[in-house]
Amino acid sequence: MGRQDLPGGLIFLLFFSAALYLSVCLGIGSLSSPQSGFMPFWVSLLALVFCVILLLMSWGAKQITDANIWREVRWPKILAVAVCLAFYVFVLPRAGYVIATFFLMTVLFGLTSMKIRTAVWAAFLSVGMTYGLFYFLLKTPLPRGFWGF
Repeated sequence: MGRQDLPGGLIFLLFFSAALYLSVCLGIGSLSSPQSGFMPFWVSLLALVFCVILLLMSWGAKQITDANIWREVRWPKILAVAVCLAFYVFVLPRAGYVIATFFLMTVLFGLTSMKIRTAVWAAFLSVGMTYGLFYFLLKTPLPRGFWGF
């Protein structure tokens, strides 16, 4: 973090403040009966929290002058994640939420330093918890795919 993050943090703070206001105008509803502004409200609120954290952290920081700031970035992993997400968008309606998300999360966890067995279990738990949240608790229809789940 450096002082160069202040202008961007302020711009995003204004943007997400406007998004929060507009989502309230749309109507938020409740957890069991969300209205059209429900998801934008919570996303905007979370983004505002991150903007405030960014602004507080960059307020007292010094300017970064390193010309090669991108030296430590792991470009192959970033490209692998982008390809996985593009493939997921293509496969999701065909394979369904459970299958497509399980394989996506397994690959994404596998790109970290997790062992394959741990990555599979973490993907299984992630899919199970999100499926339970959206399908059973929120009654949100998820893509079923050709296997019916």
